[in-house]
This record gives sequence, C-alpha cells and structure tokens, in this order.
Amino acid sequence: MKKVVKVLAVCFLAITSLLFLTENKASAKTNEKVYKTYSPSSEKSKFPIKLSNSLVIDITSNKEPVIKKDGRAIWQGVGGWSSSEISFTVTKTNDTYLYYKTGAGGTETVEVIGVNRNGKIFMNKAFGGDGAGMHARFVSSSIIEIGIEEYSPYYDGSTASKHSGSFKSKFYQLYVKGSAKEIAYFDSTFASLAKKGQLKWVPGALGMSFSNLKSAVQDPYARQEMAEHYIFYYTALGNYGFYYNNDYSKAIKSNAKVRGVFRTSDLHGNRKSLRPYFRKQFGKEVLSYGNHMDVYRVGKYYLGVQYFDEDTVHLNLTTENVFR
Repeated sequence: MKKVVKVLAVCFLAITSLLFLTENKASAKTNEKVYKTYSPSSEKSKFPIKLSNSLVIDITSNKEPVIKKDGRAIWQGVGGWSSSEISFTVTKTNDTYLYYKTGAGGTETVEVIGVNRNGKIFMNKAFGGDGAGMHARFVSSSIIEIGIEEYSPYYDGSTASKHSGSFKSKFYQLYVKGSAKEIAYFDSTFASLAKKGQLKWVPGALGMSFSNLKSAVQDPYARQEMAEHYIFYYTALGNYGFYYNNDYSKAIKSNAKVRGVFRTSDLHGNRKSLRPYFRKQFGKEVLSYGNHMDVYRVGKYYLGVQYFDEDTVHLNLTTENVFR
C-alpha cells in the first residue's frame, strides 16, 4: 500500500510540474509587450520586426510604417515627414496597437491603428494637437498617453521659438471595438504606488540603485546633470534625483540610491478638482505654497504637487521634504 501511495505521489508531482510548465509556456505565448519608439527616418535598418502574434511591422522605401500579415500589407501610413515616429504593442489577446506620429508645417497628428492577429483592422483613430507639438507613448499594451505641448513664453511666431518642452498629458484605454476612452491618472493605483516610492507609469522607484534604474529604464539617450537639490538623471519616461557626490562631480555612482522621481510629462488637472482626491488618500497638506504647490506625506515619502496656469499638474515624489 505504501508503494502505491508513493507512486501516486510521484505521479501527482510529475503531473503538477507538467501543468506548471504548460501554463508557463502558455503565459509566455501571450506575454504583453510594448516596443520602444522608433524613427522610420533614421532606424529603417531595424525593420522588419516580426511580432509574437505573426504580424510584421515594416518601413517602406518612403520611410512610412506598414503592418503586414502573411506578406501582405494591411495598413500603411502616409506622410513620412522628418518628425515621424512609431511604437507598437502586443496585448494579452494577441492584438496589436501601433501609433504613428507625423508632422508637417508645425502641425502634428498621432494616428492609432488597432489590428487583431488575423490582420483585421478594428481601429483607425487620429488625435490632433493644437499646441506647439505632440507627445505620445504606450504606457501599457492597450493604454496610450497623448500630450499636447504648450507654447514657449518666448514664442515670437517662428518655428524655432515655439517649443517649451512641457506637455500636458491625457491617457486613453484602447478597445478592440475601436473606441478610445479617457481614463483617470489619479486613482487608487496611483496612491498605492506612491506609498511604495513609485509614480504611476514611470519606471523605477525611490531607493533603487542607479545600476538597477538604468536596467529598468533602458534609455540610450539619458543624460546626467547637476541641478538644485540633486544630480539628475534625465530620461524619456521620468527624471530621477540623486544626492550630490562629495567632490560635486556630476557622474552618478552605480550604487547611488534614487532620492527623487519626477514625471517628464505634466498632467491635466487643477487644485480645485484634485485636492479632494489627495486629501482623501494622504490627508491634509503638510505644506502649501500660495496657489501653485501642495506637499503631502505619503507613507515615509513626500509628494509635491505643482499647479501651473489653469489646468497643468507636475509631480515630484521624494524621500525627504525638499520643498521647505
């Protein structure tokens, strides 16, 4: 009887292991992925790129993106201007979203295409900008951030003077029925992440070492500069503050810890609409400066919320209260 029980136990373990491996393989096949942003003009040599759902993203000789299925083009972008960029995703259900940002004469547009694994297009939506420029990025496989750039205060009518580098962002959940619904950035997820030292949809966290941060961010164009309070590590998705070195050099050491996390894109919002949310999540402000900044204690960290003009919000998450 003992031998029978032992054999059954071994079989159970073997079956369990097989199921585990099978489940892992299935998960691997349906892993979501967000690809980096590419420039069709300068990175044409990196294409074609075959996705896990069998779709292929390619660039034409005119430097325009094309989506292919079984060697056949099912969508092609037009207007491959020098400012164009693309990014694309694979979702859990093996659908693909691609955005294509183009601009001519100072007017930029973000076109979002949705295609299922069988090559059927279920979304073709354009987001237009009325500012100095536009910003776009996928923050998940089916959520896109669209930002409108504010004009520079020094804008004199010339193209060269119009850019401020400040983008006010909104977020849209994309659906296979072809619709895009604006979703809130400030919710329970934002609050729980902030208490852990993270800003929603910004890689990295407070307390992370610089070497680990670089692996998480993977931005080849990131740069380091000294500024007020910190040595900053500037990236496309977020900016990160580190303590000054003893010799005041701007090189960040590999074991240095992140002391501040900042979103690179501003958000739409104002104090009147957002104060109730922040007070509900974190309590009353520990500091408040006029009508442009509130500071909250978030667990063991501090969150600075800066308000600009009528509807622009900038976030600063830090280990210490540097706002005093």
